[in-house]
Amino acid sequence: MGCCNPNYRETVNEEEKRVNAKGTDSLSLPAKLILAAVMLSGIGFFFYLT
Repeated sequence: MGCCNPNYRETVNEEEKRVNAKGTDSLSLPAKLILAAVMLSGIGFFFYLT
C-alpha cells in the first residue's frame, strides 16, 4: 500500500491506535534487569582487557 492510496491515512491511524492500545513494554522488568546486567558485565570485561 503506497502513499497515494486514499485509505493510507486511515490505515496509519488504525495501526497507531492498535500500537498505543497495547500500552505494555515488550520486555518484562526481570528480563530488562538481566539484559542490563549482561551488557554491563560485557562493558566491564572489555575495559578489563584493555
